[in-house]
Amino acid sequence: MAASPVLSRRRLGRATLARQSLLDASNADVVAALEATGGLQAQEPASPYIALWARLAAFEPGTLDRALAERRLVKGTLMRRTVHIVSAADYRALWSATQGPLERARRTDRRDVPDPSEVRDLRRFGADFASQPRSLPELRDAIGERDGRSADERVWWLRRVHPLVHVPDDAPWSFGRRPLLVDADAWLGPGEWPDPIGAMELLVRRYLAAFGPATIADIARWAGMTVAAVRPGVEAIDDAGDLRTYRDDAGRVLADLAGAALPDEDVPAPPRLLPMWDSAVLAHDDRTRIISDEDRARIIARNGDTLASLFVDGVVAGRWWAVVDGARTRIELEPFRRLATPDRIVLEELADRLARFVEPLEPSVYARYRRWRKDDA
Repeated sequence: MAASPVLSRRRLGRATLARQSLLDASNADVVAALEATGGLQAQEPASPYIALWARLAAFEPGTLDRALAERRLVKGTLMRRTVHIVSAADYRALWSATQGPLERARRTDRRDVPDPSEVRDLRRFGADFASQPRSLPELRDAIGERDGRSADERVWWLRRVHPLVHVPDDAPWSFGRRPLLVDADAWLGPGEWPDPIGAMELLVRRYLAAFGPATIADIARWAGMTVAAVRPGVEAIDDAGDLRTYRDDAGRVLADLAGAALPDEDVPAPPRLLPMWDSAVLAHDDRTRIISDEDRARIIARNGDTLASLFVDGVVAGRWWAVVDGARTRIELEPFRRLATPDRIVLEELADRLARFVEPLEPSVYARYRRWRKDDA
């Protein structure tokens, strides 16, 4: 049996960038783009918009607004128990794969898992009371206390055992900071909830198409699950004959989809400006294909906040900040090292374009995260 080909760290980085449309901008529509990128983290409302601005050849915010309003895309708690925007077609499988089993909640969240009767009660409540959009205060008032659990704790569990999605509103980025939540079936209409293996297979396929080649530990970190939980999805792809394997420089086995893009390590990677919590930065357990261990602490704050970044030659090379000067927004670049003149010129041009993009919607986007700014001189 032939040995698996070895892929350098640099080539793995180029593969991720190619699949994330960060080598060459994509002409895909927003729904196809969301599926190709594995969904976009969205607890900060601006981030999916800026992520698509960085990836699509001609992105207008209204196209994402319309796809959300038309329910072709949906926002809800999914991978890593964080808020993502994904396609409506993928939502049920991704929710089933990442949010279903309560054993993970016991390990990850360190709270007593409700007994089966309470879980059934929470799910009935979600299906009935949240069949129309509800605010968090409305959910807390209606759910009440039970068996020593406060209303806040019961709502916390409700959002982990029952699929609730965010309802778009008239905020600048389609969503404000006080979400309205609604039962997923009520919002999306009738649809099948896949079996566990089918759900996990789709999750792994989406991941590998967006971020592979990768270890099973990488997949598990992105999903917020255990290696054992995601392994059946990898095995299902292997059984279908669609799995390819490689090794990295350290000898670790890498899984990938047959025919997925695998550009040469010398393919040029143009400078990019990416938002907070960008998928390209967060998608792997070993992130050194994208960001050095040294720079990781400058991008990922103590509480997990992942700051807006600038890329040079395919890796994180600094941060950026939106600053309001009078009536205008400018993007302030903060490279970690001296930039070559051609890279600096391209980044300054991108910064001006990004400033014009965010200015009408949120001129000081991410301003509250400047508390994490450090003097790295």
